Amino acid sequence: MSGNTAVPINEAYRNYKPRVSVSNTVRKLLDRVPPEYTRGLHCVVLTNLSGQPRRSRLGKATPRGRRISASRIAGLYHQEWKGQPPWIELYVDQILGHWKPLPMWIPVLRDFAVARTLYHELGHHVHLFIRPEYREKEDVADAWRDKLMRMVLRRKYWYLIPFFKLRKMILRKRT
Repeated sequence: MSGNTAVPINEAYRNYKPRVSVSNTVRKLLDRVPPEYTRGLHCVVLTNLSGQPRRSRLGKATPRGRRISASRIAGLYHQEWKGQPPWIELYVDQILGHWKPLPMWIPVLRDFAVARTLYHELGHHVHLFIRPEYREKEDVADAWRDKLMRMVLRRKYWYLIPFFKLRKMILRKRT
């Protein structure tokens, strides 16, 4: 399970510098995904939402049939259009801003924060190109996100599994 070096990672920030190296994190996370899931993906673009044009920042998106502010979006999947291959856009300021109280220099926290958005958007790609399903597209992307995160983070952070099991038991007792 490695070797997705065919998917380039481009950084296009405007008046922004991330506090950690997100491109290295994305590279490591993509390298741990089976290559068949990234087949056909042109690139991953890392950018900041605050540097986007006003129309992009103030618009509305409609995932799951509900309108939400574009300022809450952490990533986008751009499907194939007019001969252009599909690509993923990640808003690093949104991703890191959501996890601001946590120290992102700790690899497991950084990987988890970036993987949630990256694998959700990759889930859209898998849903369209590799394994189409007839369900709500956001639900399918979330399912793929969870599957890819379990697959990758279990292999890399296997020693944390007992803590997650303990957390699950504690949360189950509360309800």
